[in-house]
Amino acid sequence: MRIGKILPKFLLFTLALFFAVSLLIKVTKFHNYFGIKRADTEVKVVALTYDDGPSSPYTNQLLDILDRYQVKATFFEIGRNIEKHPEIVPMIVARGHELANHSYSHTDMMFKPREFLLSEIEKTDKLLQELGVKQDSISFRPPFGRRCVVLSYLLFQMQKKLIMWDVDSLDYENTLTAEDIANRVIDNVRSGSIVLMHDSGGDRSKTLAATQVIVKTLQSKGYAFKTVSELLKK
Repeated sequence: MRIGKILPKFLLFTLALFFAVSLLIKVTKFHNYFGIKRADTEVKVVALTYDDGPSSPYTNQLLDILDRYQVKATFFEIGRNIEKHPEIVPMIVARGHELANHSYSHTDMMFKPREFLLSEIEKTDKLLQELGVKQDSISFRPPFGRRCVVLSYLLFQMQKKLIMWDVDSLDYENTLTAEDIANRVIDNVRSGSIVLMHDSGGDRSKTLAATQVIVKTLQSKGYAFKTVSELLKK
């Protein structure tokens, strides 16, 4: 008798959950709700993205390398680092790169209250806008790539794209050489890939060297480099 009473409730709960998920997929464009990892395209285009900046001297040196090869990239910036190096953001803007939000304090956003998440996003947006970023909607990438339903829904409400990646360079691993980093990216990219790299958070000289190899090699294979926003228009 007890099972007979529980079963109808379980079925009702299952049906309710099914319809809720169906509505979620329809309303929020499911692929973006949990993060965009790559663009759906057959065109040979790739987006290089750099997290944790701005920093000196690595961001400055990276900009020179990208200029040399006429490559545009996307920089996911930390608010506290913007405050330390406010002069670098206008340089990135002036050179035609895209700037995006990587939180204010680079704190893990899993299981954090909505108010904390909103503050982290809005403070960094404000800093970027004050330094010349004119984008209507600034994309967001969570620290460590960790996100929860609360963050995803908040970004949906703010009409922000949640940008992840499908190729992790692992340039933060101290045991890897510049060649290792470059080969990992070159061997794993495909049309529409979003590549994760870093221009802050330690010694990034290997990232700089790897970037040159990545760009030269992929250009020789017929790839073009776009900002994330440009890539997603393909």
